Amino acid sequence: MRSPRLTGAVLGVAALALALGCSLSLAASSASIPGYHGAESTLPNAYPKPTISSGTSCTIGFQNPLAANESLQWFQKAAIAQAKADGCKIIVLDDALSPDKQVSNMQQLLAQGAQAIIFYPLDPKATLPVLAQAKSKGVPVIAIDATFGNPKLPVAPGIVTQVWQGRDIMAFLQVQALKAVDPHAKVGLVGIGAPVPALKYLNTREAYYAKKAGMTVLGTQDNPTDDVTGGEKAGNGLIQRYSNMDSVIGYNDPSALGTVIAAKGAGRKLIAIGLNGTSDGIAGVKSGQLAATVQGAPIDLGIQSVTAAYDLITKQHLPLPKVVVEPPRIVTKANVNTIVNWAQQLAAIGKS
Repeated sequence: MRSPRLTGAVLGVAALALALGCSLSLAASSASIPGYHGAESTLPNAYPKPTISSGTSCTIGFQNPLAANESLQWFQKAAIAQAKADGCKIIVLDDALSPDKQVSNMQQLLAQGAQAIIFYPLDPKATLPVLAQAKSKGVPVIAIDATFGNPKLPVAPGIVTQVWQGRDIMAFLQVQALKAVDPHAKVGLVGIGAPVPALKYLNTREAYYAKKAGMTVLGTQDNPTDDVTGGEKAGNGLIQRYSNMDSVIGYNDPSALGTVIAAKGAGRKLIAIGLNGTSDGIAGVKSGQLAATVQGAPIDLGIQSVTAAYDLITKQHLPLPKVVVEPPRIVTKANVNTIVNWAQQLAAIGKS
C-alpha cells in the first residue's frame, strides 16, 4: 500500500515541473518528483496495512521531540488519531529537545508497559543504553530519521525500522524552488544551532544541491533559538558577511522569515525559501515574504509510524521495510490556496 499523501506530494511539484519544462508522471513513487534521483527515490512510502482485530492488546509509546513545534504537533495528533482508529492506547511524552529527557522518557514508557515505542533521536549515542533495555524487553522501537542518505546504514540495536521525512528530497526541492526564481542565486544557508543530526544532514544536502544547480553557496549561519528571532540573528550574520547575497534557504520557515526581516532592516531584499510549511510559512508564501516553502508530511509520519507499531506488536507483515520515506511538497503562490491542508488530512484518518 502507498500513502495517499504521495499524490499530494507529486501534485505539489507539478507547477514547478511545468515551469522547468519537465514531464510529470503520477506514479506512486518518490521517483516521480521531477529530476530527483537521490537515495530516497526508490524507497517505499508506506508499511503494509495490518488487519485490525478488536480486543488486541496494543499500547504504543510516543515521544515527541519538541511538542512546542507546530509540525510536530500535527505529527502527534496524527499518531493519536491513527492509534485510536486501530484500537490502541497511546502514551505521549514530550522530550522537549533534551537528549537526557528523551532517555528518561523512554525508560518511563518501558516501565508503563509500552509494547512499541516511536521516537525521533536527538542524540543517537545517548539513547544506546535505553534502546538496549527496550530490546532486552522485546519492545520494538520505530525511529524517525535515525540515519540519513543510505538506507542500508546500520542503526542502533533495538531500532527495528525507520520513517524518514525525506530530508534529501526536501533539500532538492528547496533548491529547485529557488532555481525557478533565480537560477544563478548567491545563496546563504541558515542551519540550526542545536546538534540535531537530521537538520545538520539537511544543511549539507542543501549546499550539495545548490552547488550542483550552479548556484554560489556563500556560507551558513546557525539559528540559535529555532524561531524567527533566531532567524533574524542568523540573517544579520549572513548579511554582514556577504554583501552579494541575494537569497537564503532556511532549515525551517521561521529562519527564512527572520532572515527576510533582517534584510529589510538592512535595506536589502532577499529571495527566501523556507521549510516545513507550517502556518507561518504558508502565511509567508501568501504575503510574498517567502518565494516558496517545502512542506513536510507530518500526518503521514504519524500514520505510518503507528502502522509500523501495530504491525510489530501483532507480528504482521514481518520483517517490515527497514526504511519508508514520506515525500514533502513544494508550496508556492500558485498552489498555496488549493493544497489539501494538514487539518483535512487529519480528519480523514480512520474513515477509509
